[in-house]
Amino acid sequence: MENKLVMTIVLYQSEFSKTPSYAYIKKVISEKKSAYLFIYDNSQNAQDDELFYLENVCYVHDGANPGLAKAYNAGGRYLREVHGDLMLLLDQDTLLDESYLETLLGLPLDKGVGAYVPIVSSHGRQISPVFSDKYVGRKSEFPKPGIYSERLMSINSGTVLPTATLSSIGSFNLDFPLDFLDHWLFWKIHQLDKTISVLDHHLVHDLSVLDYRAINSKRYESIISGETLFYKKYDQDKFYNHRKHLLLRTVKQFLRVKNRKIWRRTYLEYRSLMKGK
Repeated sequence: MENKLVMTIVLYQSEFSKTPSYAYIKKVISEKKSAYLFIYDNSQNAQDDELFYLENVCYVHDGANPGLAKAYNAGGRYLREVHGDLMLLLDQDTLLDESYLETLLGLPLDKGVGAYVPIVSSHGRQISPVFSDKYVGRKSEFPKPGIYSERLMSINSGTVLPTATLSSIGSFNLDFPLDFLDHWLFWKIHQLDKTISVLDHHLVHDLSVLDYRAINSKRYESIISGETLFYKKYDQDKFYNHRKHLLLRTVKQFLRVKNRKIWRRTYLEYRSLMKGK
């Protein structure tokens, strides 16, 4: 018997039909009765697509653009409505491999596993998952496929959460509407003493925040605010490392990033945390 899988994809100013995995998702949704699709559209204007009229598809438009956490909470409610087993988190910029969904539908579920995650690459290099027992940075190490009790962190897109995990978490933390929601999620799963299963599937994701030269000031404000909140309130053991990292990042940004507002914002955050130590 196949798992009931709910794919929750969040859109922003992008046509669903032009997302990288559209054709693959369309095929699975059309052929598999146990596959469901929940689309939360944060775009300014609502859109239409032939898939939106299928019985196992739900489309929600929210022009207020509240980010990811609210969208995932709505996806969780839909999962409960259809009595689903797994929720797959997806970003509009993620390209699924051609067997990932079939694997999830037939996956033997383990009660001890809090999340199933793929191996994700961006611009030719692996970015997720990473071991997160230490401060996550460019020197972080990557796990191979397998089940881990050690702390791991994976980006949201591609992550698969069993219904039991979602029930234990309660809801996605609205204090992280966009950035660092993934860090909070896997921190929370670790607090539940759940393992993480790294699947032998490779996804490609366009992660623009890898390069500070390509980030505008508004998005960077979201990133740095999410970082500080996470390390001050949740993963507190790494707060000192975070503060030190901000100073190092300030120097690198000063030398490499043309947008001077970026390095100044980092330095202001560093000074703020030093005053409050």
